[in-house]
Amino acid sequence: MDEFIGLLAAGLQKGNVLLVIIVLVVLFVLNVHKLYPLFVERKKSRLKSLEAALQSEWVQGAERECLKKQAETEHFHAATGIRLEKAPREELLRIYERSDGRVSFVHLKRAMPFVHYEKGELEIRLGWFDRWMMWVGIGTGLVLVPLSMAVLFWGFYAWLAWDSEPLGSWKVWVFLNLGGWASVLSSRSAYSANRVRREIQRQASETNTPDDGADLPATP
Repeated sequence: MDEFIGLLAAGLQKGNVLLVIIVLVVLFVLNVHKLYPLFVERKKSRLKSLEAALQSEWVQGAERECLKKQAETEHFHAATGIRLEKAPREELLRIYERSDGRVSFVHLKRAMPFVHYEKGELEIRLGWFDRWMMWVGIGTGLVLVPLSMAVLFWGFYAWLAWDSEPLGSWKVWVFLNLGGWASVLSSRSAYSANRVRREIQRQASETNTPDDGADLPATP
């Protein structure tokens, strides 16, 4: 670790942007595994607290039922990353089971900011502006990321061929790369919500269409 810190300090002193970026990426990759157990342990401690409370003889009646619902919610959250109460959770599972694999729990989890549950129905509220920003983000990312790779290859080629760095090439690469990935990542939630919304509409259309394909008669 001390060697990486020394390289990082040397890169900052000399203004070597490429060295600084490489060291930061390596440090992140080497230490990211240490963060995951912290989140897992936090979830486990919450579940242990709820289960310990349920085993207490002093917890009875409405308080016990409330804790049981919380424990079910925490178990579902630990398994899927989605935190929902019983009624919307069951509706979400129904949509997932009827999707036949078209939407995964990953998409359902990302779509949570747009999920609303009212009157026994799960609804995805994704406005036209959200969809427009989603496509803008995806399009921007698809342009900036390949462009950043082109700048990176050009910088390496100039460095190897002429032993010189094109003016600002590394800074341009960092800006384009980070901007491109940020645009794509910011669009993931809306993209997943749009997939879930289309799946809900598909299931609703199947429910409202008879087996012979004829339209249901209008209710007088």
